Amino acid sequence: MNNDYKYEQAWRQISHGQLPSAIELLKELLANEPNSAMYHGTLAYCLLEQMRIHAAEYELKIALQLEPNEPFLHSVYARIYFLQNKVKQALAACDQALQRDPENVDVFELKSDILLANKKFKEAFFYIQKMAELNPDSIKTAYSFANYYFQIGDNAKALDFTLAALAIDAQHQDTNVLMGRLYLIKGNIGEAEYHARLTIMLNPSSRAALSLFADVKARKNIFLGLWWKFNTKVSRMKPLNQVVVLIFAYVLFNLLSNIVYDLGYIKSSSVIDNAWLAIVIYSWVAIPIYQRMLNKEMQQFSFRSDY
Repeated sequence: MNNDYKYEQAWRQISHGQLPSAIELLKELLANEPNSAMYHGTLAYCLLEQMRIHAAEYELKIALQLEPNEPFLHSVYARIYFLQNKVKQALAACDQALQRDPENVDVFELKSDILLANKKFKEAFFYIQKMAELNPDSIKTAYSFANYYFQIGDNAKALDFTLAALAIDAQHQDTNVLMGRLYLIKGNIGEAEYHARLTIMLNPSSRAALSLFADVKARKNIFLGLWWKFNTKVSRMKPLNQVVVLIFAYVLFNLLSNIVYDLGYIKSSSVIDNAWLAIVIYSWVAIPIYQRMLNKEMQQFSFRSDY
């Protein structure tokens, strides 16, 4: 089996979520060609998918020393910075990749994802439109439009583009997760769970799918269900709007309590105060319970520390 074939096979395994097998192939390739920048860079990409950020960064530094002008390597560094919440550096790494390859659709997608995650919707849409100009019929373009409309709260358009993406590739992992989230918001828990399980079957290490599955469980849970609904709505707002909602709720409860107290209903005022306190405690308690639920799903899959 020649090296080109092995490398293609590694990428096929990556696309199907078979990261341990892909890593083994890349190790074999590096044993034969230790100075291949692309092999080191692809290994870094795999390690990053497994959230082994330090190991990925180590491999990527080797790759960039060997081939500092390779756009793919800069895009992998953008992913590392993104996971480290270094937004400026992530966007700068995307720009470096685009300077070397101005029509790289994968980098447009990555940059739009980074911008969407930071609520910079207008800028993100610009890069999604660039994707559409270059590759209008691709699954990545359809998914990016779907994700954009989901992030801005237009679930109807998000559903249209999600269905279009699934028509292109019914097993596309990100699209299945997004469809699951749309079903979950609509209250169709069974369909949401189906898409979560399908994605986990396709890629057992998919953190997005495991997170969706944990959300399905939280939505089913009597104690966590109400908290999940409220948290989902608030988390999709812009940061300023989130603050406004919380302040408004606090002021409303206090105002109502004072009005009731002034009218002479002292016990009712106390009930309102206790109700607000109960909501706060409920929120505090629900968060660690949900986090434990999410961690439980994540911990079903462990990875070797060596490679």
